[in-house]
Amino acid sequence: MKVTPSVTRATVPADALVSIRQLNACRILVINSKGGAGKTTVATNLAAWLAARGEQTTLIDSDPQASAQQWVKSRNSTLPNVYGVHLDSTAKTTRSFQWRAPRSTRWLITDSRPGLSGADLNDMVADHDLLVIPVLASDIDIRASARFIGELLLTPIMRHSRRPVVVVANRVKRQTKAWERLQKFLISLNIPFPATLRDTQNYVTAFVEGKGIGDFPAHKTHRRDQEDWKMLLEWLEGESVAVKSSVK
Repeated sequence: MKVTPSVTRATVPADALVSIRQLNACRILVINSKGGAGKTTVATNLAAWLAARGEQTTLIDSDPQASAQQWVKSRNSTLPNVYGVHLDSTAKTTRSFQWRAPRSTRWLITDSRPGLSGADLNDMVADHDLLVIPVLASDIDIRASARFIGELLLTPIMRHSRRPVVVVANRVKRQTKAWERLQKFLISLNIPFPATLRDTQNYVTAFVEGKGIGDFPAHKTHRRDQEDWKMLLEWLEGESVAVKSSVK
């Protein structure tokens, strides 16, 4: 199957594009089989946070809805640069080994399409180092995410060479029964969930402006939401060190 990437940012690195398997980068897969879990919110905000470090960051949009692509297009050139690639393919499967990104990429974030399973899921996981799973605090989403995580952990690649997995609790309203059920579910997984993102219009506004929560000044309006990301970013930093050590 031919996959044609399209660049979605005017400012592009001068170095060559290479297979994502050849990158000296930490490759992060934001994934959940259920649509509407908040994958794009998590992926775009991660891209913004990591780009602010001054290291080349690439955001791959493999979702047919192309929301992450639209975010990159909306991003102002005065903000830390995010190199965006949208996979222009109408096929039901997209083989990640065909994807290309600038050789200088140090952080690669993939906004995956929903519905991945079987061999497609296995191949996608095989080409990434860390897995981030957004989960909503509703009974339907908890059940769907439980099934997906179970399938994920039983894929051949995860059984042979397990990738670190982290869960992000997304659009949470605290002190609700749904939040209590989500907490119990996450604890039962024995998988870390260092980030709990509250249900706020701040994320909607940020997306429209091509920003992440971290791109805003750290005043009262956004400080609380920025604090929610600290532990997840620390987790990613620690795991990325292990990834880079294994590459060497």
